[in-house]
Amino acid sequence: MLETIWSIKLKFTAMLKEIKWNLSFRKQDLQSIKEFFSMLFHLLLVYTILFISDVLRFLKFMKSMISKKIIFIPLIIMFLLFALYLSFINGSPKRELFQEKIFPKFYYDTAIEIRDPKDRFAGTMAQPQSLVTNPSLFIDKVPSLFWSLLQEKYDPSLNFDSNATLFYEALFEGGYYNGIDVSSPLTESKKLILRMITEQDLDIKPNLTLTQQLINAFIKKHPFEEHTNNIKRLKLAKTFFHQLKANNGLNFKAWLLTQRDFFLVNGKGYGLKDCVEIFFGKSMDELSSAEEAILLALYEKPYHMNLSLKKQKQAWESIKNDAITLVNNSEIIENHYKIVSDIKKMTFPKLPSFPDSLMEVVGKITSKNQEQFSSLPTRSDALLQSLKGALNEDLDKLFQEYSISPKSKLLTKLTLNFDLNENFYFNHYFKAQIESLNLSTFWVSVVNEEGNLVRLYQQNTEYLHPPEIGNISKIFSTLLFVDRGDKYYTQYCNKNSKDELSSEVGEEKCVPKAWMDTRRLFASNKMLPNYDAFIKYKEKDKRGNNIYYEPIYKKKIEALYQNLALTSLENNEPIVDLGTGKLEMTPLELQTSLHKITQLLYNPNRISQGLKLIKSFEYHDIKESIIEEEVKFYSFESPEQVSPTFQNFFTKEKRITLQTIFKTPIYKNYGSLQWLKNYINVKFVFAQESHKNGVHWLVGAFKKSGKYYSFTIYLEDKELSKSKIKHRFQKVLESTIKSIVKSRKMKFEYMKQVFRD
Repeated sequence: MLETIWSIKLKFTAMLKEIKWNLSFRKQDLQSIKEFFSMLFHLLLVYTILFISDVLRFLKFMKSMISKKIIFIPLIIMFLLFALYLSFINGSPKRELFQEKIFPKFYYDTAIEIRDPKDRFAGTMAQPQSLVTNPSLFIDKVPSLFWSLLQEKYDPSLNFDSNATLFYEALFEGGYYNGIDVSSPLTESKKLILRMITEQDLDIKPNLTLTQQLINAFIKKHPFEEHTNNIKRLKLAKTFFHQLKANNGLNFKAWLLTQRDFFLVNGKGYGLKDCVEIFFGKSMDELSSAEEAILLALYEKPYHMNLSLKKQKQAWESIKNDAITLVNNSEIIENHYKIVSDIKKMTFPKLPSFPDSLMEVVGKITSKNQEQFSSLPTRSDALLQSLKGALNEDLDKLFQEYSISPKSKLLTKLTLNFDLNENFYFNHYFKAQIESLNLSTFWVSVVNEEGNLVRLYQQNTEYLHPPEIGNISKIFSTLLFVDRGDKYYTQYCNKNSKDELSSEVGEEKCVPKAWMDTRRLFASNKMLPNYDAFIKYKEKDKRGNNIYYEPIYKKKIEALYQNLALTSLENNEPIVDLGTGKLEMTPLELQTSLHKITQLLYNPNRISQGLKLIKSFEYHDIKESIIEEEVKFYSFESPEQVSPTFQNFFTKEKRITLQTIFKTPIYKNYGSLQWLKNYINVKFVFAQESHKNGVHWLVGAFKKSGKYYSFTIYLEDKELSKSKIKHRFQKVLESTIKSIVKSRKMKFEYMKQVFRD
């Protein structure tokens, strides 16, 4: 029966080709047209006779079947089942369902590839808005041999050029219809009938197409309805296939191989690209034919990584045997012997596998640390450690700034802007150094001249509402005062202000004892300069003490905020926050602002560099829920420019005044750093403390080997006494600086821990 239908289809196709061929050789005149129609009549007559012959043959076959009463009822059942099957998959795809319910779930389940400046694969991170704990990497390009083998085994009729949404179109276009091979149910029905007649066995499982496998894998991860039975999944075939088939199935392949589990850790599955990195420690375009065959075996049966060494080796042998069977049974492979030989030679992989360059960071895979590197998300947790929280904050801002969302862009790769291995060692070294301090909420960071983060350690510092940074605001206020022309001996009135805290009230009037010069005021633990200083100041000249009324105008304050990315308290005017010594910023934001000031003060010939955790990122554009093939690249490597107004804050004369003021806490007995300069070979250029309501800050800059570094230390604990706070600041800063000055010792300390096994 199937042969008869196929014969009619082939004859019809041949007739159309013959008509087209004859028409192409005819001239456009009356005689040619007459000849064509004469030929057409004879051609149609011949093919009509052939069609009738096929139909009569089919009817004769049916008559014989009915007369003999052989499989008549199963045959009717087959046709009914096939008709029912077509009713499920018939029709057009549901675009709204895909865009509103299906696509966003895929987007939030896709991970971002994280690489360091040396292009080492550090691991993955989920999209920041996602709560998914086991995201997989989006696949830009599928290995050709792997895909050919996969299609040969599961879905040889898969055709991404098929536009058929009606059955008769599919029948004459090549048999692929709404993501389903239309001949598949007929073949399966035939098997069912034969099994029922010969073996009286109805237990037969259909060979699912890749479209059906994709739907099953996706719904297993993302049930977007309460109950999704087989019939509903079958109806989804047209929606998935037609929405994802663009660019020769780029999206289809990416979705299938991202959702499909290739290996599992703690019950969580990961996709193809993750598997390539974990199993082989290389990119997909570097895979050998043997490795691609291994991946196909993993597609069929995922590898469980939480196994004993004995079971891992047994599973590996089973994977190799499955891969060899797949290769031997393939008709598309010519060099079977070579690939099979390569598979047999493959040794048990040391799971997880690392690129050689990354082993420089890890040091050694042991039974203790294997689990934390066994999947790409856990690898990024282990390598990035406390940087991950700060990176997430940066990512959230990046997503807002570049409108990255399920309807616009899919972020696929990030390149970091800091030395991965140095900070990896620092986190291990530093944690051991400060263990006795029992710090709960804490942050320390150092930034170099290039604007790169060279040290960061944080603990429980992810917060929605940043703490007020207290009197450190004086650093920013002083820039405005010196820009106005104030000197280090200029005096300001410590006058009571309604915006001051009750514990820091000033004088009711500007009596002589209320006036404080800039250096004394800057070194004071009071939240000053106060609001009054923005309006008036006092200087001593030949005529005595003179009070000047010269307000700092709004455009200068705006320039300060914009160029340093300062954050004002909610519903407050910026001048009020600066004037009363309060701002609301995260440690990372404060570090960025401080670093710019350091470089403008001490490296005026350099272009100002901001602090950026992310060096560059890549993304795919999304149009109508389709991921475009072209990858777009955005780089942050160019230095940040400061406005001409703000550059004028740092002329030579103003820089001398600012440096004089900022040095005060270092060389007087007010600051915590007085002891450090005695035995640490580092020159501190300035530092400033803040202690308000249990929130403690120490920020500043130091010079080492002719280069300037800025640093930030933040800790929060309302129970600490002043002496304990000072001790903690000293220990933290001492350990941080030693990690920079003696980086080889820091690395040695980590390696000693690792190789103790």
